[in-house]
Amino acid sequence: MEQLKWEPFLDASEIGVAVKNGIVTLSGIVDSYSKKILAEKVAKKIAGVRAGV
Repeated sequence: MEQLKWEPFLDASEIGVAVKNGIVTLSGIVDSYSKKILAEKVAKKIAGVRAGV
């Protein structure tokens, strides 16, 4: 969640984050496909993340 806050293009309050055993699940609604892709890329860059859903 903290990493999403550093992205000026994203509103972190629109995105929910859940993590279990290195697998990140993002939820919520963003207003463009490019924001969805960016949120996924940001989550996958974090150390310890094995997969994103």
